[in-house]
Amino acid sequence: MPDLDKDVDKTAVAARFSDAAQRYEQAAHVQKEAAARFDAWLARQVAAEPASIVEIGCGTGLLTRLLHRRYPRARLHATDLAPAMVAACRAASADAPNLEFSVCDGRDARFDPAPDWVVSAMCFQWFDPLRDVLAHHLASSGVLAFSIVLDGSFSAWRVAHERAGMEPGLLACPNHQQLLRVCQGLGAARVVSERVTINEWHANGLSFAHSLRAIGADRPRPGHAPVSLKPVLRQLAQGFDADYEIGFFLIEK
Repeated sequence: MPDLDKDVDKTAVAARFSDAAQRYEQAAHVQKEAAARFDAWLARQVAAEPASIVEIGCGTGLLTRLLHRRYPRARLHATDLAPAMVAACRAASADAPNLEFSVCDGRDARFDPAPDWVVSAMCFQWFDPLRDVLAHHLASSGVLAFSIVLDGSFSAWRVAHERAGMEPGLLACPNHQQLLRVCQGLGAARVVSERVTINEWHANGLSFAHSLRAIGADRPRPGHAPVSLKPVLRQLAQGFDADYEIGFFLIEK
C-alpha cells in the first residue's frame, strides 16, 4: 500500500480521484454493486439505527445515498480527500436533509461531535499503516464498519504477469485473515467479517487497465517502474474476469 505520510503522495492520490470524479459512476460498476452489498450486510449486523454517521472516502456518493435512504433521520457527514469527489457527492444529494460534506484526510480526521458510526467503502486499502487508522476511528465511535479490497484480487491479471516474468504494478492490499486478526486485536466487544467476490468481465487486458484509470485507481505501487505490457495483454486478448476480492468488516465496542 502507498505511504501516504508524505504530502506529495496524498496530493497525488487526491488529484487522481478528483480527475476521475466526472466519469467515475459510468465506470464504477463493481464499486456500485459492492456498495449495495455492503449497505445490506451492515444493516443485518446492527439492528439499532445510528443517530450520526461519518463516511470516510465518500467518492461520488454510491454508499452515501444508500446510507441516507436506509437511515434518513441520521446526521450523515460525507468526507473525501479529493475535492471534486466531495463536490460530485454533494451535487448528487443536493436536496437531501441531514447531510454534511467536507474535504479531509480520512487517516486521522477528527469529528465533533463524535459519530455513532464511522463507515467506509473500498477506501481503506489506501491507508498504511491501516491498524493505526482503525484504532483512531474506533476510539471516537461506537461502530467502525468498512469494505476493503483484498490481496487475492485480479488473479488473472497477476497470473499473466507471472507467466511473462513480470511484477504487476498493482498496489498491495491486505490479507483477509491477517486483517481480521488486526481488527480482533483492537479490544472491541464484537468483530464480524465476510469475504465476497465480484467479477467484472473485460474484453481484453487494455479494457481492465482503462477501467482502473477511469475510476482514478491506477496509481502503481511505490517503486514500480513502468514496463511494456504487451506480453501480458497478449495472454488476455480473449477476455477475462477481473475478480475483486472484497472484505466486509464491522468492529463494535
